[in-house]
Amino acid sequence: MCRKKVLLKRLAAIVALTMSLLIVVLIVNYRRFESRQMNVKPIQMLTLDRDLILKRLQGAIQIPTLSSPMSRIVDDSDLYRFRDYIESSFPEVHALPCVRRTGKDFGDERIPSMLFEWPGQQPELGAILLMSHFDVVPVEVDSRSQWTHPPFSGHVDDEFIWGRGTLDCKHGVMAILEAVNMLVANGFKPQRSIYIALGHDEEIGGADGNKKIAEWFRSNGIRLHTIVDEGGCVFAEFPGLESPAALIGVAEKGFLTVDVTASVDADKVGHSSMPPRETAVSILSTAIHHVQESPFPSRIDAGLKDTLMFLGPEMPFVTKLAVSNLWLLGPLVERQLSAKPSGDALLRTTIAPTLIQGGVLANVLPMQATAKLNLRLLPGDTVESAVNHLRDSIADPRVSLSPLDVPREASPVSPIDTDPFRILQTTIHQVFPDVVVAPFVLVGGTDTVHYTDLCEHIYRFIPARLSERDTKRFHGINERIAIENYFELLRFFHQFVVNASQK
Repeated sequence: MCRKKVLLKRLAAIVALTMSLLIVVLIVNYRRFESRQMNVKPIQMLTLDRDLILKRLQGAIQIPTLSSPMSRIVDDSDLYRFRDYIESSFPEVHALPCVRRTGKDFGDERIPSMLFEWPGQQPELGAILLMSHFDVVPVEVDSRSQWTHPPFSGHVDDEFIWGRGTLDCKHGVMAILEAVNMLVANGFKPQRSIYIALGHDEEIGGADGNKKIAEWFRSNGIRLHTIVDEGGCVFAEFPGLESPAALIGVAEKGFLTVDVTASVDADKVGHSSMPPRETAVSILSTAIHHVQESPFPSRIDAGLKDTLMFLGPEMPFVTKLAVSNLWLLGPLVERQLSAKPSGDALLRTTIAPTLIQGGVLANVLPMQATAKLNLRLLPGDTVESAVNHLRDSIADPRVSLSPLDVPREASPVSPIDTDPFRILQTTIHQVFPDVVVAPFVLVGGTDTVHYTDLCEHIYRFIPARLSERDTKRFHGINERIAIENYFELLRFFHQFVVNASQK
């Protein structure tokens, strides 16, 4: 009995020592978890002709440059009219030393997209590419009555400018051009060459716009030092932070749509009054159920881990403790993130059944039933591995898988321990001293997909300030941007060109 007590005491002592050491390690990691934010001096306000700048944005919004999946160019006249509007609005950008390239330079004079080149003093240095797009998604006819102001009015009130394109993405087009126009007019001379690529078809994949512009860079042997395009924004409310979060997209998820088709033999079709135990529809339903019950594994790596390393030090004690000790508490962090769809999308490749079709009449058994699954591929997963995952999950020879259109692999993850990222982060802190900056993986897609072989440092960020409610305005009703925020965009691009174009 005494021996047993001694053993229990020793075991208790070992457990206590282990727990003590564990607590020490947790606390040490917590204390070493230093902020990745920069302490920089805010820049002085620019002197702006506010009325003229707003009037130019208003004019841009009033041109309905629509994109539609039905055709690559829906309304040539409006796209060309926008190009003419840009030329008349920004004379300095269209004069020497800048050069504008248009469709004929990209192999088809009908292409409305534009590329501006501002030669640097040291052309041997890698060039900077600023990107945006001037096509916008259509407005549903039934939703027009729900807009506070007509979607192509460019209405300006005391606080906002309203209209399709104010958030996606004419605010970027106009802010970039305003900034460069101002720098050229003031005699600024960049050391690096500056390019501005403005696409006309980003909303439908960019096949005739930035894809052709990227081919022009390749054919001319031009590699790029840094690319900045739309993507992350300044999010006013972010879980666990007291400050707004400026999120820079260092990668974007891939895109894959798969037809899942269940087929049965001819003897299992016919009248529904005498159905077999399994039909094409029930087989398809089971297949979708198996897919939903077999999600891709979650993982904290690549972009997400970097996100946590930047945000974690700015968070409350418990969250900071967990993030600083992912080696032990990583599963808890994953569980917390996966509780919401927005967090789960950062952890794994997602699968969403979006369309289903089968049968022609309620009393007829079909030979086939088909569902479409849309997948967003996390960096590290591939189109091939994703299709194999679906096939293994379904495990039914009666169900076939067919990838649709042209799938897009996830992009490479751009580095963050480099000068290009630090310059971008510095610029954000200079213009937005109230924000916390972090890299992240963009769940949507951008035109940067066409440039991944031309540049290692691709960052997706435009500093629109967004509340949770504002995120629903993208492609939605009552799209708008705060007037003061639009001026912040201009200041951001102005300062970024100054910072990034130097040697």
